[in-house]
Amino acid sequence: MPKYYVNMMIEFAGEIEADSKEDAEQKAWTSWGDTMDNDITYDGVYSIDVEEVEEDEEEDEDEDED
Repeated sequence: MPKYYVNMMIEFAGEIEADSKEDAEQKAWTSWGDTMDNDITYDGVYSIDVEEVEEDEEEDEDEDED
């Protein structure tokens, strides 16, 4: 069965009370989660990129030997 590398870009958004932009950014690192109890919450999926992973020839040979 082929393998795929999946890269998902997920957005979290919300409002934070802070003294400055830098303070807001610092607080954002610990203020996110998937419940409404958090200041920063899930906002949506930005993108999903999928690439097929090419198998090495050595892996194919090992599988054939089993």
